[in-house]
Formats: sequence, structure tokens, C-alpha cells
Amino acid sequence: MKEIGILEVHCHVKFLHTTMKICKTKDTNVTVFTTKYLFSRLENYLENKEDYNVVLKKDNEGLNSFLKRVEKICNEKIDLLLINTLQVSCFYLPRFFGFHPRSKTIMTVHTANAWLKPKPVFKLRKLIRTIDTNLSSFIVSKIILPRFDAINVIYPPIKDYILEETNYNKKIFTLPFNFFDETREVDKKENKKIQFVIPGQIEEHRREYKVIIDAFEKLFNNFNEKIDLYLLGYPVGNYGKQILKRCKRMKKKGYNIFTFDTFVPEGEYNEIILKSDFIISPIKIKTRGMGEIQEIYGVTKGSAVVFEAIQYAKPLVVPYKFNIIKELKSSTLKYHDSNDLAKILIEFIDDRKKLLDFKTAALKNSKCFSLDILQEYFVKEILDKVDEL
Repeated sequence: MKEIGILEVHCHVKFLHTTMKICKTKDTNVTVFTTKYLFSRLENYLENKEDYNVVLKKDNEGLNSFLKRVEKICNEKIDLLLINTLQVSCFYLPRFFGFHPRSKTIMTVHTANAWLKPKPVFKLRKLIRTIDTNLSSFIVSKIILPRFDAINVIYPPIKDYILEETNYNKKIFTLPFNFFDETREVDKKENKKIQFVIPGQIEEHRREYKVIIDAFEKLFNNFNEKIDLYLLGYPVGNYGKQILKRCKRMKKKGYNIFTFDTFVPEGEYNEIILKSDFIISPIKIKTRGMGEIQEIYGVTKGSAVVFEAIQYAKPLVVPYKFNIIKELKSSTLKYHDSNDLAKILIEFIDDRKKLLDFKTAALKNSKCFSLDILQEYFVKEILDKVDEL
């Protein structure tokens, strides 16, 4: 029986849940190291809490002390420790300087350039952030990363990039951010209207909403009675507020566009996506990763929207340049601009049979990421070879 530890003290509760489910096999015991706040959110996803050992950071316990306690437990009984998220900042990283568990360790790298191919940045207008970025990139690439026996990336193309563009020579695994839960009922009802959803915060450096809104303004003029559009995120900054204002003006014209001023409650969020026909993500391909270091969505950084398409078995719509994994190609639409997007979507609005076929392909593709398949990968590639790391 192998003893597996999972450490998450920063964020990514869904990823923590995914890792726990994948690692819990008939041949493992799983211990989760996390905070009370994160665990309170995690409980929304857990069906059988008794399947896991849980070690929580105490209210009056600093992170340094908690990590020392985690290290002690790892030294006593853990064979493999997976660290899901490490916040890359000079205000945070030093707390891991003294963290040296004797168990084998795998770190999940969410941004490949920041961790493995950092370049100095110089932005005088953001001097403090620039200093933090450059110093942090040195710390993670030269001090923190070499301590781990292997790394994990949530999106397979990131592994390809690391192998081709860096000199990293240890094992690289691909445990994903989320999985397709075959026990969850997939909504197979045909909606009277075709429902499109855009998940995520309305944030300028992450997504280009104008392209989508331009396309749907054209579509609403001709197909308003046939389509709905939901923006499933709250506005961030002036950009988010401007996008929301435009959507509300469209709403006043009678268009079926729905927005939220604040955080969307999880239950409502899930219900809307389950009933949707398409997930749209106007991803900005080039984005910021750690501080001011540039990352490329689909190449050096994964996107949660891909895993939402997998989790809910939904067709996906993304910009043409986004690097989609091969398993989802037959259920993904790609657009160049707003005119191209409108033209593509009209084909599905006019042809319900084509829409049904596309949704069927999405369900088939999501099954490639079922829990059974991911656990088989974990056992064969990691668990059975943990002593070789």
C-alpha cells in the first residue's frame, strides 16, 4: 500500500479534488494537506470524505510551521508528495526554502516560461512588480525547481513545449485539472434555444470579449428567438465594466443576453453550463503568467475552459490560434474574427442535426478523460515507478 500526500495551500480547489480522486486507488492511502478555508470549499465536491486523511493548517499556525508539520508527516509515512500550486512571489517563496521532505516529490508547474524559461523583464512603470518577477523567476528556476523529483503539467502541449524548448531532464507527467465524471448525468435534452456560455471573469488580459459580442450582435439581429448567450463571470476593472455596459444595452434592445454583476453562485453556474450547448472562450493567446512574464495559452499555460468542456461534455469554441489537444479536435470550433465566428455558428443554428452530432462527439471525447483512464495512467506511469523518480 503506497502512501500519497497532496499539498495545496494556495487555491485551485477543483484541481485538488481531481488529484485526490485520481490518486485514490485500491493500492493507496491519500493524505491531504490544506487550509480550513480551502477544505470548506473542497467539501462541496467530496462524496466520501472518509476515503482521505486530512491535515489542516491551524488557525494560529503560520505557513512555515504548517510546512514543518507536513514535512514531519511526509518523513514518517508518505511515499510520494504532490504539490499542486506554489504561489510564485518573493513574499511567498521563502517559506518553502526550508521545506525538504524525504518522500519523492512532484510539483505541478502551471506556467512553463516562468518556471523553466524565464527571461528578465523591465517595466519602469511597474518597478516593484518587475523586481518581484525577476527575483521570483530566479528563485523558482534555480533553487525551488531542482529540489523536486519530477514535475506535472495539466495540459499535454505544455509537456511538448518543455521537452522542445528547455533543458529540463527529469520526468514530466500530465495529470489534468479536471476529469469527466461518468456518474454525472449529462443533459441530453434538446433546448428550444441554442444556449452559449462564456465562463470566467470578464478580465482584459485573459479574454477578448469584443470579438464575441460583435458576433452575437449580428446573430441576435437575425436569430434572437433561437439563441441565448450567458456571460458566466463577474467584471474585473474598467474593461469588465465596459463589456457589461454594452451587454446591458443589448439586453434593453430585447436580445437574449444574460450577465452577472458579482460572483456567480456555484450551483447556478453548474446548472447553466449543464444546460448549455456550447462553451465559448475568447482566450487571449498571449497572457501574463508569473508577474510580468509572458505565457502562451495552450502552449506554456493551460486554460480551465478546456477542462470545463471535458467535465461537462460540451462542444468548445476558441480562437483559431489556440492549441487544442487532439482528443477534443472533433468537438471544437475555431474562429478568426467576429464575422468568421458568426458565420460558423449560423451553421449550427440552422441545422439542429449538425448540432446534435457535434454534442455527441463532445461526449465521446470527454470520455477519454474519465476517472478510470486517468487512474490507470497514474498507476502505470507514476505509482508503479515512484521509486525510480
